[in-house]
Amino acid sequence: MSGQAADARGPAPVGATRRARRIRQLVLSLLHAADRRLALAMTALVTVLIAATVVLRLTYQVTTAQHLSVLEALYFTVETITTVGYGDYSFRGQPPWLMACAVCLMLAGALFVAVFFALLTNVLVSRRLEESLGRQRITGLSGHVLVIGLGAVGMKIVQQLTAAGSDIVVVEKSEHNRHLGQLRALGVPAVIADATLPETLGSVRLTSASAVAVVTSDDLANLETGLAVRDQLGARWDTTPVVLRIFDPQLARSVKDSFGFTLVRSTAALAAPWFVGAALGLDVLSTFYVGDVPLLVARLTVTPDGGLHGVAMHDLGARTRVLAIRRAADKLILEHPPRRNTRFRPDDEAYLIGPYDELLTVLRRDRPSSGPVPSGPSAWVADSGSPAVATP
Repeated sequence: MSGQAADARGPAPVGATRRARRIRQLVLSLLHAADRRLALAMTALVTVLIAATVVLRLTYQVTTAQHLSVLEALYFTVETITTVGYGDYSFRGQPPWLMACAVCLMLAGALFVAVFFALLTNVLVSRRLEESLGRQRITGLSGHVLVIGLGAVGMKIVQQLTAAGSDIVVVEKSEHNRHLGQLRALGVPAVIADATLPETLGSVRLTSASAVAVVTSDDLANLETGLAVRDQLGARWDTTPVVLRIFDPQLARSVKDSFGFTLVRSTAALAAPWFVGAALGLDVLSTFYVGDVPLLVARLTVTPDGGLHGVAMHDLGARTRVLAIRRAADKLILEHPPRRNTRFRPDDEAYLIGPYDELLTVLRRDRPSSGPVPSGPSAWVADSGSPAVATP
């Protein structure tokens, strides 16, 4: 129960922080959306309110020897402007000039209040319409993640970033995108516009973003958008992570070599080991990059009388490491990390990490009769259009 209580309490600070950020963004966006007419109406209303309060404080007589206090004068002014008329104060018995001022105050107050609330309603409705059409200007955000392209990959990125508590802004070119409903349900702002235009990147506060992901399904559009992002970031280009989704591996290499992208990430090299492992008996747990080298974390069950039977840990490849081993004799105990002179036994479960080539060599060594094993990503995926990702 204590663990459940802790889990229940855990998300509360994140949720509270997110709500506070949304309130702050709403206030700032309303302030930016307020036009000059609303500001003038507000100024006129406040001026009338202050002037009338001062006049009533100094001249209105409750009795021949008693004047209104400041709070009472303010209360009477608001009561007059809003034409509420509770009856606790009136201008009966006051000097004629003060009664004339009261008439002007009621007329001016009613006018300014009506104009102010009309303009305020216009701002709120316009903002709501802009949100629905994806044409709002993002204000009050800093350190957010900008996701360009709302396909399946883009939506998955948004969901994971939202779960992590990050601020996100999405730019999508098509107003008919099928994921827009899901995006609005998550409370993530979306701008329907062309991300290659500097005006669009400025409207989503690119220069204050903490990271950018360009993940549309068009290689050339991604490249063009990436170059536009680089131009707009200027001096922050070297410090702001920018991810490009490039399907063609050759184009990804060209982007890396020619356009200032220092890292190339191939989703084919990350995804293929899962399928190859399932086919060959290597249980791939995770794939990731270290530098330009894709690494695998896999679980291997040592085959009885196989090539790994009796082999010591240090006899594996130079770049292959055994993270942990679970002995067949006692499945409840996980040795982590095992000693280098530890030897494999039949049916042991070994958790390995290393480059895919070396892990496939270990698999081939354990099962020499299992047939030829592909030794590289080119053997795994024949389609030259396999997705790749480039990042600066």
